[in-house]
Amino acid sequence: MTLKAVKQSSMAAASKAERERDMAQAMRDYEDEQCARLANMARLRALRLEKERAESKATSAPRSVKKKKAGMASGGSAPLEHRT
Repeated sequence: MTLKAVKQSSMAAASKAERERDMAQAMRDYEDEQCARLANMARLRALRLEKERAESKATSAPRSVKKKKAGMASGGSAPLEHRT
């Protein structure tokens, strides 16, 4: 092999090694982003379920309803008789 061929071979090997490092780094970045995305989705899902559970409990709780007396109108006074 000549000196020129050795240099080209070593440059090609260095270039290949650099591409492999870049590829590995890109894969780690992708996996980190995917992990962060899934963690955020899980956090938001937990918040949504907690909110739905609270709303469900609020709607199913017994409400105190005041009953009106039979002879009373909504204003709280006795009804007026109709005169003709």
